Amino acid sequence: MMQREMIERLESFENSIKELLRLSEQIPERTDILFPKGMTYIYTTLTEDICRKCPKFRDCFGEYQKKTMDEIASVMRQACQKGFVEGQMASGDFRKKCIYFQALMEEMSWLFRMLYQDYYWEKQLTEIRTVMRRQMASQYILMKECRRLLTEGKLISGGKKRRLRVALFRQGIHFLKGWEWKDDNGLWNITLLVKPLPGPKKTEHITQCLGEIYQKTIRCTQSELWLRTGNNRLTFVEEGNFQVLFGRMNCNKEGENVCGDNFSFINYNKKRAVMLLSDGMGVGERACEESRKLIESFESMLEAGVCEEYALEILHDVLLMQSHSEYATLDIGVISLKTGMLKMMKAGGTATFICHGNTIERICPETLPPGCLVQQQFELKYKKLYHGDKVIMVSDGMLDFETMPEIPFTMEQILAQIQTNNAQLFAKKLMEALPEIGAHDDDRTVLVASIWEKGQTNVG
Repeated sequence: MMQREMIERLESFENSIKELLRLSEQIPERTDILFPKGMTYIYTTLTEDICRKCPKFRDCFGEYQKKTMDEIASVMRQACQKGFVEGQMASGDFRKKCIYFQALMEEMSWLFRMLYQDYYWEKQLTEIRTVMRRQMASQYILMKECRRLLTEGKLISGGKKRRLRVALFRQGIHFLKGWEWKDDNGLWNITLLVKPLPGPKKTEHITQCLGEIYQKTIRCTQSELWLRTGNNRLTFVEEGNFQVLFGRMNCNKEGENVCGDNFSFINYNKKRAVMLLSDGMGVGERACEESRKLIESFESMLEAGVCEEYALEILHDVLLMQSHSEYATLDIGVISLKTGMLKMMKAGGTATFICHGNTIERICPETLPPGCLVQQQFELKYKKLYHGDKVIMVSDGMLDFETMPEIPFTMEQILAQIQTNNAQLFAKKLMEALPEIGAHDDDRTVLVASIWEKGQTNVG
């Protein structure tokens, strides 16, 4: 009953956010200062307040109406470019013939400032609405994901339930209930409610039984080694076909005690391996603090179950609200341990390299760090990895030598010369192979992920 009520409340919250998102799409956005209604207001005001008092009114707004309108429109277009109205914007012929030229320019200047101010504040409101809409979209996706997790999976029943009950009973464990489902990576996820019979019982006994029944390598996601007395709720997951070994090396800029780069390696429930690299603006403690906060915030959302794409969107929206303008880049690599598929997300940063045999591919960034622009899109690229491949992430200090005309080689040529499959040794050799570049010295960090497939020779 409690779970059903939770699902209903989440669905209600989800639907309300969805409706707010729909309504927010209906709000029209201004794209220029001189929108049609604004220009109509300017023409009408100038005509009523200035031009009607002029003896040439019938000529200017009769026989020469089009010429007069075009002249006003020309002045306003120039004002949009410069941000103000001045007499020099009108043609020499118009300045000579217009009797109330000075009064007309002053009125036009006042009207333009009013339109410009209105446009400025509407633009600010549009940016705020954009941020709010992005936050609502993130909440909608999060609510949808939570509801999916609560409703996903089917009860283990039939022959599989009987085999599991018998197998666990032989291990001294009473099977009460179980659920199973396949996640987005195609891996089996199993939740069991069990109760041990008298005597100590290990969780590995359950893992062995599940492995025999599913014909897969199964691991328990919890850290408990022993079952507690009474009911135990345990979650198990199928291991993927791939494993990842990580290596890293970093060094500070000469004269600095702290490296401005921060990094992280995470393995989530044997399903996916995540590597993160953040380069703070500048060097030293301040840069280190900016990049550390970014890494820790992103990790916290991943641990809460938020998908990488939406975690980056949420983080971006939060950084938009910060009062200072110091940014840190964020490189994200997610490797599926089921399929070996690499998902790369770049928010600023520099190139990532993929080594496959004798082939080296450079993936270059095209976006700014998170928190720079309101309407900002982040790159998302996929690459299939195979046994023996390596993913190399670097901070910009690692590539500074490529800007030096006296150095004839590139990073690809350095990587091609390193003959080792050990991730840590690869990172060490790469750092040692970089040329000295004197005054251009910067923090340097390299992360290496070495991929190997089960059943093949261990590349580590």
